[in-house]
Amino acid sequence: MAFLQPVMFWGALAIVIPIVIHFWYQKKGKTIAWAATQWLTDKTNLQHRGIRLDEIPLLLIRCLLIILLALLLAKPVADWLKGNEANAVTHVVETNSQVVGNYRFEIEEALRKGEKVYWISPGTEELKDVSIIPDYGAQVLNLQESVSQAAKNGARIHVYIRNKAGLARLPKIVIPTPFKIFSTIDSTKRATQPFINGTEGKVISADARTGLLTTDTDKNNLASEPVNKGDIKVLLDYKNANEMQTVQAALLALQDVYSIPFVIDKEKKAVSNYDWVFTDQQIVNPEPYIFYITSGKTTSGFLPENVIEVPDSMRLATSDLVKNGRLPEWLGNKLVDFYGLKKNENPLSQSQLNALFVQSDVTSGQKSDLLYQWLLLAFVLTLLLERWIAINKNVSRNYA
Repeated sequence: MAFLQPVMFWGALAIVIPIVIHFWYQKKGKTIAWAATQWLTDKTNLQHRGIRLDEIPLLLIRCLLIILLALLLAKPVADWLKGNEANAVTHVVETNSQVVGNYRFEIEEALRKGEKVYWISPGTEELKDVSIIPDYGAQVLNLQESVSQAAKNGARIHVYIRNKAGLARLPKIVIPTPFKIFSTIDSTKRATQPFINGTEGKVISADARTGLLTTDTDKNNLASEPVNKGDIKVLLDYKNANEMQTVQAALLALQDVYSIPFVIDKEKKAVSNYDWVFTDQQIVNPEPYIFYITSGKTTSGFLPENVIEVPDSMRLATSDLVKNGRLPEWLGNKLVDFYGLKKNENPLSQSQLNALFVQSDVTSGQKSDLLYQWLLLAFVLTLLLERWIAINKNVSRNYA
């Protein structure tokens, strides 16, 4: 058992206080001349001399109260509550022949042991045969969803991915259980150009010199797969109709110039999984694979990398981007950054790769809360028992 606030456990030393008080009152006394002393019984005299054994249970209960209080303040965390879950391992594998080939032995060994193995995919598809590798496009965008689904049973997670520069542009991947990252680098492959499949067969990427969007791309040096999974679904969730119209016009301008496959909704549909969300409302629980742009909002706290706040409302009267006609260009730059369209030859360092993944032990936190609640209940019940015994003892003593 560990303690989140171990210094508070030193408070258990206060257990000596009720013991000292107990023995202090055993010896404390003052002789008073009283004519009726002769009528006191021998039993009463025995009860008030030396160590009174009938008060030992009350003393022990008071000592237990101090120990329970110290435990509550120290906030214990018991690893044994996890049971056998900590011994289970679930594997999440990128659908890439290089990754599968490099870690083929580990994957086949996991299958032989009966451990769960999943592909990084939009859903939760189990890997049953390493010789059959499905194609899910740019599955790095599904990485958070896949590890969250795989960690639902509380097992440790092993992630097998390619180490490439595009990972640096992802928001933090939060894994609720202990994990290990297994990465591979293709040192023989020359740097390729990330791209988006546009409409009318066009290829959209970032210009190597300016970093701006372009459709003039060398198709002989493209990446093996586009970063988008088809249409880019956009939700415009604005209360102000003028702001919604302004943003829609900027998106349509980008679509006309670069043939970007935007599909724009002005009302949220339950069956749609959006890639971009534009809103004038506060983002409470942002999804890690959705890019958010909020206007008229400024937050002093931490913001995920996939949430952009614009302090002014995106209207002609309030926004310099709209007044100067730079809103479409600004949105194009955000698209380049979010999808990582800039060419980068260097893979991530080990420290950068480790920093991308963050453990948030939700399961352990919930079980620690359960332990804390049981300790609190024990403390309350013990306190009630102590008060009941003390009150009854005083009543019986008064009528002795």
